[in-house]
Amino acid sequence: MAVTSLPDIPEIGLVFPRSPLTEAAFKYSENLAREWLRSNLNDLTPAEEWSEDRLQRSWYAIALHTSFRTTPYAEPDVSLTSMAIGADFYGPKYTPIVAPESNVITVEEYHAVMERFPRAGFDYNGFKGVMCDICREKPATTYDNFVGESARKWGPNGVGLGKEKLDAAMSDAVFASESERSISYLVELDRSMASA
Repeated sequence: MAVTSLPDIPEIGLVFPRSPLTEAAFKYSENLAREWLRSNLNDLTPAEEWSEDRLQRSWYAIALHTSFRTTPYAEPDVSLTSMAIGADFYGPKYTPIVAPESNVITVEEYHAVMERFPRAGFDYNGFKGVMCDICREKPATTYDNFVGESARKWGPNGVGLGKEKLDAAMSDAVFASESERSISYLVELDRSMASA
């Protein structure tokens, strides 16, 4: 069934909950999502409504959807997408960093959304499974975010196996380790230039 009107980027995840777009977001394949949008524009809205800027904001919305400390300061559609994900994870308890005194969604609104869009297995074990799948399939994409932290707790297989190896890789990838190697390299490079 073709959708004839889709006014806002955050609705994509609601209208297509099991589409290649949302699957791409879950697997951190933002470029796949952008290409999916380009190839399906006529099914979404008139193609002329999807400028390169809007496609780029869609990419940001997908790439940054769980960057809860950054996205409140982004474009409104990017920010709204992230807040919707926050509400997905925390429900009425979710309060955005820019307005900690207010909730994104009330208990009544949450119940109305769940009635229309049930969690469909998105419980703790489902969440844990998705996080571990990402860590196992694309470990390098998880070292600097909460997905990697999930694998530090459960291991890439969900029951603890491989935690030590992943922890070592994450520790090696953190900025302090990276910067030590990079700056040491630059110092050596400067020395070699001076001695040449």
